[in-house]
Amino acid sequence: MEENHKPYLHIKNLKVNFKGYDGIRTILDIDEIQIEKGEAYGIIGESGTGKTVLALTIFKLLEMPPGEIVSGEILLDGDDLLKKTDRQMEREVRGKKISMIFQDPMSTLNPVYTVGDQVINVIIKNQGLKKREATEKAVEMLRMVDLPDPERAMEKYPHELSGGQRQRVIIALALSCGAEIIIADEPTRNLDVTIQAGILKLIKKLQKTLNVTVLFIANNPGLISSTCDNAAVLYKGMIVEQGNTKEVLRNPMHPYTFTLLNAIPKSRKDKIILKKPDLINEKIDLETACIYYDKCLKRKDKCKMFRNNIKISEIHQVKCCFAQEKIQEGI
Repeated sequence: MEENHKPYLHIKNLKVNFKGYDGIRTILDIDEIQIEKGEAYGIIGESGTGKTVLALTIFKLLEMPPGEIVSGEILLDGDDLLKKTDRQMEREVRGKKISMIFQDPMSTLNPVYTVGDQVINVIIKNQGLKKREATEKAVEMLRMVDLPDPERAMEKYPHELSGGQRQRVIIALALSCGAEIIIADEPTRNLDVTIQAGILKLIKKLQKTLNVTVLFIANNPGLISSTCDNAAVLYKGMIVEQGNTKEVLRNPMHPYTFTLLNAIPKSRKDKIILKKPDLINEKIDLETACIYYDKCLKRKDKCKMFRNNIKISEIHQVKCCFAQEKIQEGI
């Protein structure tokens, strides 16, 4: 990457804490994420690892308290979103530059308005069109997301559509805002497998044809593999591995990534065997030890003092000392 090159979305040194009854916990501790314009970037991790908190932090919708942004920058085309007021975010960013697709469409769609009314209102608000022009544009947007019979769908209420159809409406709403970045927070989680494939194919098609930047959040690596150019593996709020999606998923270098991938059976005959690490009775410094130390089957003493990023290649890096050993063995 060129020295003066600036990524379209650049997250640097982002640290987010939550204050609870048991004290202060670090929920996000991200060194760096770089996303280019028109790229599809995936965030993979199990539930509770901080994926949705990251999305809400980008949107500046994180509830504070209990949340607290301790440090960091979220640069959108060089402009730091964390320095913007809530009013500036509402007027300049949310819906205008960044839109979000949630995993539950019914939490986004208003049940008392028809699909058409909701899409038309968004278009009028964000594009300043008259009612007639906005109506034509709404039909066009629903057709763009491959919603069957869009003219008839305009007259329906959200509960009259299937889950997959509602998700397509949400994508249409996001695009109607004129957003350049779509954050998709597990958008296929509540859908049947066959419907999931259609939604993923649609997101990929729109990303390519409209040059929309997509931040795709998922707990299933398989969804990322078919959708994203690059990906990061998130564990306890920290990126443990990132790079080209195919490289990360085909050649995982971090024990957590390997475990995450092996939690998915390749066929019906495969058995999932997840060994439990020995219980740790020793005291370790949680600020310096590998974030995966307490669960890693390969851990050694040196892992207590290792949190560095190891560059495997130009398209792959990992936060694990064993990766360093593999590189040395290959030399």
